[in-house]
Amino acid sequence: MWVPDLPSTRAAGRMIALVCGLLQCGCSAAFWQGFGEGLASAGGPTGGGGGNPAATVPALAGTKLMIFGGEGHATYLGCLSCSQYVADSVFNTYGSHGSQYQAASIFNAYGSFGSKYSTHSACNPYATDPPVIVDGNGNFYGRLTVNAYHPQVTSNAQWRAWIAGVCAGH
Repeated sequence: MWVPDLPSTRAAGRMIALVCGLLQCGCSAAFWQGFGEGLASAGGPTGGGGGNPAATVPALAGTKLMIFGGEGHATYLGCLSCSQYVADSVFNTYGSHGSQYQAASIFNAYGSFGSKYSTHSACNPYATDPPVIVDGNGNFYGRLTVNAYHPQVTSNAQWRAWIAGVCAGH
């Protein structure tokens, strides 16, 4: 699946509008699988540099990217790079991590990880401890947050646009 580069704020805005529309109207299984694969290949982990999101390296093909949140990032919030058919994928609306009703889901607008008010939420524009994106080797890919001023916000424009669309749909 083609995932556009987002070189400008205007392009990011178009991507957010597109994602918001797609989340509201529903998409085919093939779309979500391709979208998940596009996310996995679109960005890379931050290299050394104390979590500096500007120092990126390409992601390895097939790398499972996971989201963790809460106190000490002890709560698993799902797989960001898995297709909707994988049980722990954030794109699996029937799974606990893709459901709008589960506590450990960024899609739950009333939960700790999808609320506009929780300090641990991806959707709080002022969150001080939003979820982290990591792989199985502990490589850090930044924070998944709509807080554009967080010092560790992910440098991946596609992930930022996606989470903005998710949060706007709440």
